Amino acid sequence: MFKTAIMTTALLLAAPLAAAPMELLPSGHPIAEVSLDGSRPLRFVIDTAASSTSILPRLRAAMPGSMAAAGAQNLDGAAGRTRIETLTLGRLTVDGRSFDGLKAFALPPSPVDDLGVDGVLGADVIARFAVEIDMPGRAWRLADAPTPAMLEGMLPPVPIALDEALTPRLTVHLDGTAIPAILDTGAKGSIMNWAAARRLGLAPDSPGLVKASKVKGVTAHGTASVTAVFRELRIGAARKRETSLRIADLPVFAALGFAGGQPAMILGIDMLADRRFVIDHPGRRLFVSAAADAPASALADRR
Repeated sequence: MFKTAIMTTALLLAAPLAAAPMELLPSGHPIAEVSLDGSRPLRFVIDTAASSTSILPRLRAAMPGSMAAAGAQNLDGAAGRTRIETLTLGRLTVDGRSFDGLKAFALPPSPVDDLGVDGVLGADVIARFAVEIDMPGRAWRLADAPTPAMLEGMLPPVPIALDEALTPRLTVHLDGTAIPAILDTGAKGSIMNWAAARRLGLAPDSPGLVKASKVKGVTAHGTASVTAVFRELRIGAARKRETSLRIADLPVFAALGFAGGQPAMILGIDMLADRRFVIDHPGRRLFVSAAADAPASALADRR
């Protein structure tokens, strides 16, 4: 999840005909096939909370002719801020749609490289569309608006808002307590800040908390964290029982506009790993399937 304000000159050139296959990494990250200037398939993380599409070092080294330096920009990652180079890409094609002149980040060497992917597909592309992601069925698609087939088996929609970086924001309920959240498919684990934990009656010395590894993102910084288990996380009518969450005061919470003392959560892909869901960006709605075994493979069957 990367936050910034960066404009794009991308041009929509074509429309998709069917759903596309989607790889899932061992980390749980969803991966889309992307091409640059007609290249071989490249592997990009689908990241709803990355404001801009990003290029990893190995892809920049392999395809320098498909991107040009365009300046520099501050980047707020999960664990802190860094200044990085921006690029203008050639033609990026994903799920049958092409974009010319997209502005992108050139990510520095970081823990993201360990995923073995080529880049990150950000909200500058995906927030234009309704995005269907079928985690068990390993398929996804972009559509101008949700179709009846996309919404089959879904629970009533949850209202979302899009912030200035086009990140989906919603309210979730943890053990019955309302918590403001962002939906971040690029985060492998969900994290809440200590303000949210305190709203739930927790303190750093509360029994049952377990020390966890430091949280790192595209910067070299790390933030200490602990984990706690909660009875239930609810996203609208969708429920997930016995939920383990990290607690950490990440610098990115401030970058997201959550002032000190304001509860907040990063809702990661782990909370939707057994579901099919549709983020209707134009309609400002989130749909989640009724159960883990609801027609979660239906999208794969319709490819």
